[in-house]
Amino acid sequence: MVIVACCAGAACGGSGGNIQNLPLRWQGVDDLPRASGSVAHALAASPFSLGLRDVRPDPAVVGAYQDTGFVVRTTDNVGQYCTDRLGEMLVHAGAHLEPSAPAVLETELLDFQVIEGNTFEGTVRLRSTLRRGASAPWTKTYTGTSKRWGRTHNPENFNEALSNSLADATQQLLKDDEFARALGEPPVEAPLHQPGAPPGTAPPHPGSSGG
Repeated sequence: MVIVACCAGAACGGSGGNIQNLPLRWQGVDDLPRASGSVAHALAASPFSLGLRDVRPDPAVVGAYQDTGFVVRTTDNVGQYCTDRLGEMLVHAGAHLEPSAPAVLETELLDFQVIEGNTFEGTVRLRSTLRRGASAPWTKTYTGTSKRWGRTHNPENFNEALSNSLADATQQLLKDDEFARALGEPPVEAPLHQPGAPPGTAPPHPGSSGG
């Protein structure tokens, strides 16, 4: 667990004021996600590259206060932060991330926020798409959640809820037998065509002669 001291004053919300800018920190995750047996086997056998895009309408928004509607923002790059944390968790679970691997795990960040009411309720939603050669892509969406209690407008509680929500979504991926099958299956190779031959035209048999 990484504990980072927050700057004093309302800029970080450390004294109970509105959080004007939330520095993203990995906090409060006691156990990193672990792969199931089938996923662990697929991770060991099939390297892949990882990409993540933040497709949320406003990439700076990371939460809100339920009572006043105040929107919590960050100047950090949320997409890069989630890419780094997701990659670290996958490697910890046994993945071999290689930029030139034939398989690509493309991830879209659909939701990344905390709603502070009586509790700090975090939600992280990821759409994961695995592409392998000419095989049909495999896609599934995972929603990680976390609920924390703590002091009002506390950046640490926001970061704990976000961190555990991202870890929860990653854990769901790492326990998914469908992901294991999609990653472990041999990729389908695109059919080869002879130069100048129309698609679907079979090559001539040896010894055959034209009419």
